Amino acid sequence: MKNRKAGETVNIGRIGSSVGLRGEVRVNLYAPDSNNLKEGKVLLLKHADKEIKTACKSVRLQNNKPVIRVEGVEDRTAAESLRDMEIFIYAEDLEELPEGEHYVRDIIGYKVVDLAGTGSEAKGSPRLIGTLRDVIQNTAQSILDVETPEGKSVLIPAVDAFLKKIDDDHETIEVELIPGFLD
Repeated sequence: MKNRKAGETVNIGRIGSSVGLRGEVRVNLYAPDSNNLKEGKVLLLKHADKEIKTACKSVRLQNNKPVIRVEGVEDRTAAESLRDMEIFIYAEDLEELPEGEHYVRDIIGYKVVDLAGTGSEAKGSPRLIGTLRDVIQNTAQSILDVETPEGKSVLIPAVDAFLKKIDDDHETIEVELIPGFLD
């Protein structure tokens, strides 16, 4: 896994309301299908100038959403004090993903090249589009936000029709755009 520095943390979600009387809280995960919230995992809870280092005691699902207990929180009052805190884990504790899947944070900065060579350059020769700045994920499909060398933003749907390969060895993302896409 690239882009992992010792001690670096990753925001995985936010604590919601308390559940019951035993100190459980609802969690809104930023990647709902993630497996990064597990029993025993070290959690850093942060809000404004408050930071708590703790561990996850238990995880269960309620209406397909995680409900957790953390060490040191034994009742509803203590659980309510955690509301709206952001949940961080250490980057080195991120779960390994299956082959071909990537964490967005690991591919930020990759060069994006068009295999079709669309635009004014010769057709068929790869063309540098720019550098991956972000992946927008709150839409029907993910969208690559690419910054061109001129500082402009190009949005490319991350669908099979365009996205061909993510090459970790060369830190490139290969896309094949239709003629006129960048014009």
